[in-house]
Amino acid sequence: MTINKEKDEKQELAKRLSRYSVKKKISTALGLIFRYTILICIGFIIITPIYTTFKEGITEQSMLGFGNSAWIPPATSWQSFWEAVLILEYPKGLIFSILNTLVLAFLQTACAALAAYTFARLKFKGSGLLFAIVIFSIIVPSQSIMLAQYTSFRNFDILGIFKLIKGEPLNLLGNTASMYILAATGMGVKGGLYIYILRQSYRQLPVSIEEAAYVDGAGFLKTFFKIVLPEVSSSLLTVTVLSFVWNYSDKYFISLLSGDLAKRRQLSLRLADVQSNMRWAIQDIQSKMPAEYVINWESPLIQKGVASACAFLVILPLVILYFFVQKRFIQGVERSGLGGD
Repeated sequence: MTINKEKDEKQELAKRLSRYSVKKKISTALGLIFRYTILICIGFIIITPIYTTFKEGITEQSMLGFGNSAWIPPATSWQSFWEAVLILEYPKGLIFSILNTLVLAFLQTACAALAAYTFARLKFKGSGLLFAIVIFSIIVPSQSIMLAQYTSFRNFDILGIFKLIKGEPLNLLGNTASMYILAATGMGVKGGLYIYILRQSYRQLPVSIEEAAYVDGAGFLKTFFKIVLPEVSSSLLTVTVLSFVWNYSDKYFISLLSGDLAKRRQLSLRLADVQSNMRWAIQDIQSKMPAEYVINWESPLIQKGVASACAFLVILPLVILYFFVQKRFIQGVERSGLGGD
């Protein structure tokens, strides 16, 4: 009887384990299906607009508006892209936009790295209040301080020095230096967010690493540049990429503070200008087009096709950038929310 009872208990246990393993496999499979469904849907939402702009730009202009092919163009032509290159003055605009954005991204990253390390490691009276102001700068829309920024750069002065030398404050409106000043002082595009991301990355690092460096004779700056910054390189790359993307696509600061050259060359602002009046933009470049292309600036469908080509050319550098840095970028995003000792 005892032997039979033990056998029955083992069989019951085996059935329970079998049911548990089946339930676990089913739940795991359902979790994977749900996860990949969400990822595929998000990917579709992100990729579809990019592909649509490219498809409309490469479709032959006489075939635009045909509904017989939703995903593959019935006939292809580079005419819309030719027109987009001429309308945007693309080579000059691309060089200016990239160089200007690189300077802004470098200044913002340098400022955020120093400020974030101060908030993460140095405790002083009022540090909590200052960091609260940084968080507040993330929440407050840039447009709400537009008048104050405009007035400050219209009458720019540092402790009355410029007024003492020149007799009046400097007028930095229409000067790209005003954007560089904002970037270098942490008040550029999303500047508070970069400080927050890097502060979280610094807090993840063990303090013992820096203490060991101090014991070995390294000073504050040497420890920061030789030990701390290499450890948070992924987060630095994340901040640099975010700063580059947002400054590259920014229209607010460019239109408010920059001069005529920047307004004419910056691709994001140039795209916004031509999209509002695409008909005349196409008409202006018709004499520069190759002879084999027939120019029609009155058709709304053709205007939309050229506008799509312009939009694709503007976002193309950002897509290429993401392909090169996506792995390190994602690592930096993952590590930015962790805390250390």
